[in-house]
Amino acid sequence: MNQHFHALRVTDVIVETEDARSLVFDVPDDLAEEFRYRPGQFLTVHIPGAEHGSVTRCYSLSSSPHTADSLTVTVKRTPAGHGSDRLLGSVRVGSVVHVQPPTGRFTPASLDGDFLFLAAGSGITPVMSIIKSALAAGSGRLALIYANRDERSVIFGEQLAGLAAAHPDRLTVRHWLESRQGLPDAAGLRALAAPFRDRDAYVCGPGPFVAGVVDALAALGVPRERTHLEQFRPPNRTAFPDPPPGGDPSARTPRSVNGLQLVLP
Repeated sequence: MNQHFHALRVTDVIVETEDARSLVFDVPDDLAEEFRYRPGQFLTVHIPGAEHGSVTRCYSLSSSPHTADSLTVTVKRTPAGHGSDRLLGSVRVGSVVHVQPPTGRFTPASLDGDFLFLAAGSGITPVMSIIKSALAAGSGRLALIYANRDERSVIFGEQLAGLAAAHPDRLTVRHWLESRQGLPDAAGLRALAAPFRDRDAYVCGPGPFVAGVVDALAALGVPRERTHLEQFRPPNRTAFPDPPPGGDPSARTPRSVNGLQLVLP
């Protein structure tokens, strides 16, 4: 991985849910090639701090390189998450954030295939990048099974509903809400995934969710080589020297996303 950080200015902070924000970056022309990316990749972000020292964290890109999206990562605040809490608490429009160029292998070789996506919580972030890209530049059919605590915790809820409405013959979205259905289990996931068992599966979320999905897909006879995993792991706490500071925050108000109509099994 390229260890060189670049200073990118934040042009927007979008409120996705109560504990998730999307950070939109301006990429200067001279860095455009270095920040060219594939759907499903991530950025490594340097987060300075005094109490716990400087840390680096990896955040998936939710934007698509095949649409008019600006470079965007989506960050969800986690309990005792020094990185996410510090980042979301300090970054404003106009702030400068130091990031490494995109990397990651959770990305399809072609956007023309038929895909099944299974995500939980902020695991939707790289999946959203792939879905938008496949709809814009691919030709296949897509299905998403997305698990969350409740309606208020669904990231990109309105965007997903809009994409499904705009592409009814290509995108199917099914939500699993713990508040109504309990924790996702292999049997329930197997039933939802069964109609799409012939597709390549892309899975992203916390460890227990990923393990349940792997069991469900194996029971359906999906070959392991057609199951692609992006699993959340404990953060890398290696400290880096602080890059030069820069940028003054702006007082621009973030946008909010409200109101969901979820399709439940």
